[in-house]
Amino acid sequence: MLKKKRLIGVLLVGVLVLTSSISAFAASDESQESEKLYRMDEAEVKTRVRVVIKKDGVSTKAAIDLDTKYPFERDLSSENASVLFEQNSKKVAASLNNPNARTVTIDKGAHQLLEDFTDSYLEVYLTKNMPDLDIYYNLSNNARKENKQLVEAFAYQTALAKSNKVKSVDRTLNITEVTPVTANVDEILFYLQRTLRTDQGDENGGTWFLAHVANTSDGHKLLKLWI
Repeated sequence: MLKKKRLIGVLLVGVLVLTSSISAFAASDESQESEKLYRMDEAEVKTRVRVVIKKDGVSTKAAIDLDTKYPFERDLSSENASVLFEQNSKKVAASLNNPNARTVTIDKGAHQLLEDFTDSYLEVYLTKNMPDLDIYYNLSNNARKENKQLVEAFAYQTALAKSNKVKSVDRTLNITEVTPVTANVDEILFYLQRTLRTDQGDENGGTWFLAHVANTSDGHKLLKLWI
């Protein structure tokens, strides 16, 4: 099991709603260092986890409507942030501590959604502008809108905390688990490994994400994302 002090290094987006100041989580470059506590060796990931990208098996007609409501969705203000943090941290720990080689399968549309999302997420390091993640989310209810806004704010504050100028970003998307949670909705655990090429040299790090991705009538969309 990961040591408790390592769990502190992961910033859960859901916690932010209970915090008066988002900037406190990204006040210095220490927030960048904390990401490295969960770094996973890329070669090791490729050895243990084989990712198969399949053609989407659900037709547009069978996909969910944009306004579909799920029992697992709640406004972030009503979430128990501590419990949510522990639950999601345990999923990361289980993935890290799983020594078995395995194959995970992800729909092509869902994989492309995460590829595009992470590009936009990392683009903030270059532009230092607040991201607009509307196109990646199904925004048909308040819980989804709240989550999107918190992810945007977190990405922005984290990028602003960088003291070195970032010239370019390289990234590798590591899918570690794809778990169906309901019809046309998957919970996807993935690790974003990135290299910031700065004016002071390369900086390596990474971040864990846990996403609920739905195959909607408007294509694959995020319902909720935790960091």
